[in-house]
Amino acid sequence: MRTNRLKATLKAGDIALGTIVWETRGRGVMHTLAAAGMDFAWICAEHSAFNLETVVDLVAHAHAAGISPIVRIPDLQYEHVTRLLDSGCQSLILPHIKSGAEVRRFVELAKYYPEGSRGIAIYLGASTEYEEVELPAAMAHANANTLLAVMIETREALENADEILIDGIDLAVVGHQDLSQSLGIPGQYGSPTFREAIDRMQALCAARGIATTGIAAKPENLKAIVAGGAQFILYGTDLVLMRREAERAAQALAPLRKRSAD
Repeated sequence: MRTNRLKATLKAGDIALGTIVWETRGRGVMHTLAAAGMDFAWICAEHSAFNLETVVDLVAHAHAAGISPIVRIPDLQYEHVTRLLDSGCQSLILPHIKSGAEVRRFVELAKYYPEGSRGIAIYLGASTEYEEVELPAAMAHANANTLLAVMIETREALENADEILIDGIDLAVVGHQDLSQSLGIPGQYGSPTFREAIDRMQALCAARGIATTGIAAKPENLKAIVAGGAQFILYGTDLVLMRREAERAAQALAPLRKRSAD
């Protein structure tokens, strides 16, 4: 059965680098990111038009390429959790969390007994990497290798952080855009209110052994992000990376173009 390398990396206190995939699809995407040296691909099923089959295909391509897939599900629904886990995805992100009850339900749906009550469908499928294994061993392996992340992006999540950041949660992701909106300061990431919220979350996560996220807009920002304690480093999106390279080529060519006289 497959070991969740992303979870192992974070638990060891090491750093993982990846990007969001929400517009491009196909095996070449995952193989290219893996060949470039990235550790994970964040597959977005919340804001993209991807259907379940597309997400599952991207998960399979990521595994084949040697890069860890992590899927942001649309919301807390039984089918969004179990169908992905049963299809071979080992890492899930739950957005727009507001309460401890939601987190406990998330863990319950994603983990087998005794940590939860995930529905069992262990029949030589993707969840066991098509291996024939004994049920108790498969359940224990799944529990140990399932990575669960929550997104802190509401005022309610900040207020209920103590009961949200519990055992069973491995990673906390601050959704900067939604959180700033919820706080009534959209886009004001440098405001004291926003910075105080970020600092509180990082301190609480550090005390509880939960990995935190850093968002890097440029390579030169990586050192400061790592120094701040972030382990899960999110670098752009598929479209951001594509556009930056396209702009670089277009800017280099611009002085060489023949311009018609005005």
